[in-house]
Amino acid sequence: MQIITQCACILFDQAPALEDLEKGLDDWALAGKQQPAPGEDGWVACGPGFVVDLRTGSSVIVDVVDRPFPDDPSPTSQVPAVGAAWRSGMFGPTAAPGALARAREQAWAFEGGAAAADRHRGFVRLRTVLELPEMGELPKNHDPVHELTTVTEMAAAVLRLPGATAFFMPGGEALRSREQVEAVMQRKTGVGPPPVHLWLNLRAAGLGREGDVRWMLVDVVGMGQLRFPDQEAVFAEGQEQAGAVAPLLRNACLHLLAGQAIPDGSTADDEGGRRWKASPAKSVLAPDRQVMRWLPEESAKFTEATLSKLRSS
Repeated sequence: MQIITQCACILFDQAPALEDLEKGLDDWALAGKQQPAPGEDGWVACGPGFVVDLRTGSSVIVDVVDRPFPDDPSPTSQVPAVGAAWRSGMFGPTAAPGALARAREQAWAFEGGAAAADRHRGFVRLRTVLELPEMGELPKNHDPVHELTTVTEMAAAVLRLPGATAFFMPGGEALRSREQVEAVMQRKTGVGPPPVHLWLNLRAAGLGREGDVRWMLVDVVGMGQLRFPDQEAVFAEGQEQAGAVAPLLRNACLHLLAGQAIPDGSTADDEGGRRWKASPAKSVLAPDRQVMRWLPEESAKFTEATLSKLRSS
């Protein structure tokens, strides 16, 4: 049984020709060509491309899709193949419809990200795949950081092709520029933490008003790619500062990557010295997922009752 474990995309103003893609991947040993999936909607599963075998025993399927990323959630109910592709993880096992739209709205880390998303007309998809026994589990030595690093290195090569405009991680709802990816590639291998800022997105949003309190949220999306829960913080505007809590969430992600758990009831201080407590919860913002929710210890408390009121207003 073959399963997809990671997915990265490179957005193009116009999809590249296969021969140009092959030249762009000169530094990678291509094991052979990847045939497109049959049928009118076969592109959803796989377009034409190549297979790259890795030393780990896994592979990367590189395919070209000559149309925009299928992001709008509405077609998933109208085009069965698109809905089935999302459910089966064809855009990454943790990705959800609307990923590109949400990345576009929260493209604060890449000034040209929204424009690149708007004008793209094709994309190249990089997917790591594993062969498992029927109904088998991922091997204990499975390393998602290595997989994500590999597809990022390949993406850096593809981003040099004419017409390439953005690096997009569907599972992390993150848009990044060629320059941001290149900066990571120039860093000495093994120095510092993995480049999670390329794979995850830090988002901020207003949730609405309840009486005199305007509720705010800061969250991280994309840790599911690394087999960890995302992080979110909810607080009252003016009582806590988003700029102080964002580093707390980033540090929590690095804490998990270092192999240190965050148990229910864990506490941590933000950059302003304010204390927060974590507990497992269902995410407030899409995509629906399990998160560790951080709430302030010294100011107004966000509750499920508050969330219900905000959603019904």
